[in-house]
Amino acid sequence: MATQLSPDMLAQLFALRDALAAAPRGEQSARVESFARFIGKSPNTVHRWLKDHTGRKTNRKKRADAGSSCVSDGTLELIAGMQREGVRGNGKKIVPTAVAMNIAHSNGVDIQVTEGQFNRLMRAKRLDVASVVNSRSHIALRAEHVNQEFQIDPSLCVIFYMAGKQFIMRDEEFYKNKLENITKIKLKVWRYVRYEKASASIDVRYFEAAGENQQSLFEFCHYTMSRQPHRLSYGRPARLVMDKGSANTSHGILNWMDAMGVEVITHAAGHSWAKGGVEKSNDIVELQFESRLKFEPVESVAQLNASAEKWVRDYNANAIEHVDCRVRRASGEPLVRDELWQLIMRTPEHLIEIPSITVCQYFLHGKQDTRQVKSNYTISFVHPELKKSQQYSLAPWAEFLANKMEVKVWALLLKDGALRVEIPRFSAEPLLVEVAAESAFDAFGSAMSATVVGEYSRTPQSLTEANDQLLAKAAWGEEATRDTAEVSRAKQARPFAHLNDGKGLVAHSQLGKEALPQRLLPAATPLVTEQITAASNSRVEFPPLSLVEFSKHMGDDWHKDFAAVVLQRYPDKRIPSNEVEALKQRLLRGISAPLRMVGGMK
Repeated sequence: MATQLSPDMLAQLFALRDALAAAPRGEQSARVESFARFIGKSPNTVHRWLKDHTGRKTNRKKRADAGSSCVSDGTLELIAGMQREGVRGNGKKIVPTAVAMNIAHSNGVDIQVTEGQFNRLMRAKRLDVASVVNSRSHIALRAEHVNQEFQIDPSLCVIFYMAGKQFIMRDEEFYKNKLENITKIKLKVWRYVRYEKASASIDVRYFEAAGENQQSLFEFCHYTMSRQPHRLSYGRPARLVMDKGSANTSHGILNWMDAMGVEVITHAAGHSWAKGGVEKSNDIVELQFESRLKFEPVESVAQLNASAEKWVRDYNANAIEHVDCRVRRASGEPLVRDELWQLIMRTPEHLIEIPSITVCQYFLHGKQDTRQVKSNYTISFVHPELKKSQQYSLAPWAEFLANKMEVKVWALLLKDGALRVEIPRFSAEPLLVEVAAESAFDAFGSAMSATVVGEYSRTPQSLTEANDQLLAKAAWGEEATRDTAEVSRAKQARPFAHLNDGKGLVAHSQLGKEALPQRLLPAATPLVTEQITAASNSRVEFPPLSLVEFSKHMGDDWHKDFAAVVLQRYPDKRIPSNEVEALKQRLLRGISAPLRMVGGMK
């Protein structure tokens, strides 16, 4: 923008322009320098004024190197980058150009121009901080119908109440260097504002609390979405746009919104322009409503909300005298907010009334419920809207189910008691399904979907039933079924007998064949106690064995020819217990000759 000059200075510039036009070649520069000294400006400034204010053209040929600089793009980007990274959240630039030049020089960068030239180059290439900080571009969004999008924003109000009296925070008393004054206010007043995208309808409510919290947000959301006598707009939105505050993203609020089918959109910190409608609405509430409280104070938040309801009623209807409450969009036509919201008559399917506050409070526990799947593929659940236990059939998804499998469930609002069920799957994302409650029953209270007694109906195969079938084939062969596998188990048949060319599995015959390493071990110390010593010196006598008992002792090694040999030695058919093993070994060595008593058995 050209500098504003006085009429006298403009007259002198026009006179100088004419004098330069009549001056002989070579004297024009001297005249400009003389005029510059006279007014205390530089010759460059005089040349610029002549161009901007008098339209003088020098017809000078443009320099061949115009637009180029000895400063490389890399150097310029380094200086500009240091300044950009030195910008605080409040927009203050804390890295001057000279400091950035010094740092660059200290790191081996050749600096050949002045600080001013660097600033000019950065401005010319739009690398300066003022340009890049505000470089984010936006797109215009429009709503296709009423109640497509709500924007909600809580903010700390400058009003607070102590001892039944209204106070307003003054800038000189409450700011960053006097935080102790803010901490004295235990309960602050928080302003919650709602903006409806299509009609620009505004709603506001105040809460007294120490800070933002889930309960206040829940109460406001239910309040602003419910029908109220003082305002026209209400209903469940398809989308809800908020910032990433801890209360806004709490499990309880997200759980509730998900149950109602509301898509929650949260924007990143510092991107408040993403919900510019409610940000502007906050300004409107502060300027058009809260400014009135200075002249007519109220004594409590309840009185404040009562006055706010009246203001909301009149502002949306453009019924405040001398105040233009209409909204102006791209068309430029002033539009009344209530009249715009009434266009919901064109799309009545988008006017959905939310449940009572007691039903909605159910979802604030912030966790999912879990249920076990019964053997008939059903789960039971007490839906907050239906208020009684209902059966939900998961039979269409039996292939993913197992008996007593735990599934996560969420109650859905405004859907006749439906549930959302999450079924876990191995090596895959969980399966999310929406299930309606059993609704058809006979006169005896049984579900009409159940099979009638005497009729045959095969149930869908579950995940575990399919797995059991696979294991039956693995153990008993490809022709095996679950039923034939049960028969084979009852017969004590050998499983996996079809493997290894019909030899079956090798389970223990391979043991004892591996070579083991030689290990050095210390000599063990015998255990000696009085009881062991006494037991060692005593003699335990066992009763003799009969011929039948001896034959059983030998087991498969017994032969009928051994009987004559034993009877020749022991005609009384009683073999002493201390001679049993010796007799057994003698018989096995094939000595069947008559035994002789020579100092005992030989």
